[in-house]
Amino acid sequence: MAKILVVDDKPHIRHVIELWLGAKGHDITCADDGEAALQLLRAEMFDILITDVDMPRMDGMSLIAHDDVVGRLRGVVVLTGREDYADLEAPSNREKIHFLPKPFSPTGVTRLVNQLVSEDILSAS
Repeated sequence: MAKILVVDDKPHIRHVIELWLGAKGHDITCADDGEAALQLLRAEMFDILITDVDMPRMDGMSLIAHDDVVGRLRGVVVLTGREDYADLEAPSNREKIHFLPKPFSPTGVTRLVNQLVSEDILSAS
């Protein structure tokens, strides 16, 4: 299973994702904004980052622009309630970035996480 960092400024969103993915066997760590997440990403190894876009202190797009930490991840799931998410400029590591519009289903998040984990396993074979 994967070690996942979930970043959202809304506690109920973090909680739902943590419960759902944790029940599927994933190891979940949570942060409430991009700055806290960046510190965690630099201190620990994670497989997947799930982040909101609009957050205080550091938004999700600024967070995923840090190639030094995102480059080590299997993938990034960007959750957003913004209508213009398709127009958001993805950083240089865009092949790892997957947008999931809000409202999202926990099943959709789980499916995407499982896909990212299985793609990494297949590419390592």
